[in-house]
Amino acid sequence: MSPLHHRDPGMVGAALAHAEYAELIPDLLHVHPGAIRAAMRAILRLYVVTDSTSTAGTPDGEYRFGSQHVTKCMGGVRLADGTLAGSTLTMDRALRNLVSLGIPLADVSNRLSLYPADYLGLEDRGRIGRGAWADFVVLDREHALMATYVEGESIVEYG
Repeated sequence: MSPLHHRDPGMVGAALAHAEYAELIPDLLHVHPGAIRAAMRAILRLYVVTDSTSTAGTPDGEYRFGSQHVTKCMGGVRLADGTLAGSTLTMDRALRNLVSLGIPLADVSNRLSLYPADYLGLEDRGRIGRGAWADFVVLDREHALMATYVEGESIVEYG
């Protein structure tokens, strides 16, 4: 993605100036915490994506993506020249990252669920209420996963 420049604002400038919705990868590698805060102020319904690769949850090391050799380390996946090739971000880590920046949990929750569902026009997702799918997670005080529910049924309990 082209960087923001005062004479050539590019995609970033267009999003900051005009977008109601946009996506962001809050792995703290793709986007600096200060840029995350600025984007959240400018784009009211900025929502979270992971850009996560198949290396999420695997040990650091060398992997192959099609014809590309990549290295997974320190939460990122990089090509041989150091270019980011993806992330290892999970949604629970995204939540903890944003909360660690001082963003209130209710706001973070909306950015992980409600706003992406609204962007896609899915009124039965991203929220808990009559007629909604009842997909949600239970977190402990440190925001670690305790349980996952799909359509109101517990499918996984952690810890």
